[in-house]
Amino acid sequence: MRRLGLIFLGIFLGVSLGANAQVWKEGKTLYIAHRGARALVDENTIEALKKAIELGVDAVEFDIQRTKDGVYVLLHDSTVNRTTNGKGKVAEMELAEFKQLKTKGGNTLPSLEETLAFLKETQVGIILDIKVKDPDCIPEVYGLVNKYGLVERSVFESSYPKVAKAIEEFKPELVSAIYPPWPPSAYYYAKKYGLDCVSLFYPFANSWEVKRAKKAGFKVVVWTVNKPKLIKRFEEKRKVDGIMTDDPRLFEFNNNCGCKR
Repeated sequence: MRRLGLIFLGIFLGVSLGANAQVWKEGKTLYIAHRGARALVDENTIEALKKAIELGVDAVEFDIQRTKDGVYVLLHDSTVNRTTNGKGKVAEMELAEFKQLKTKGGNTLPSLEETLAFLKETQVGIILDIKVKDPDCIPEVYGLVNKYGLVERSVFESSYPKVAKAIEEFKPELVSAIYPPWPPSAYYYAKKYGLDCVSLFYPFANSWEVKRAKKAGFKVVVWTVNKPKLIKRFEEKRKVDGIMTDDPRLFEFNNNCGCKR
């Protein structure tokens, strides 16, 4: 995306390049609900997303896995063991079996399409954390997001470098983000593949790392920040572009919080 010729082409055609997509708000740090309001409601459920939106967040983040029959669903882990009353790998389950599962709070885990249909009726930004390791999933995930008219409100991210690379190569105008297993390497991969956003685990988001990324033109999001003082530090001193938290109520400790604007 940072190839000069592509930038000029984007300007000439009036294309909305990734870094300038509608999800970002200039001069403002986005308040992002991590897996929905997971500190309050079972993670990666429609109910968790609803709660986060009620609290006034700017964006919601959720995780995407794929079932045996090729349906994209919301789930963080590769297995359903931790968050549901079932056991086994989601990749070895067909959708019908997956939909029979219940979370600890009695909720049903939604498909990606169900989630997007719900979010279409809202105004929040969307961060799709793609947990599927196969880069070939990108056109399908994009197709669903595009079907509901949500592309310009979305960030497509992955912890797998080859998947993040595939996002950028598939459609450079998408907002692409990476958070690799070794956090300090995020800048390296973002620069190597021409990505838009560096997503940093907050202990590694020191002043130098944030400044380096922002100077290079990358958006910076930090995760998962669950202490009010740290939220304030990242917003006011390091001026990151987005902060993820498990409990959106924590944003109320800030003067311009997402809950009381």
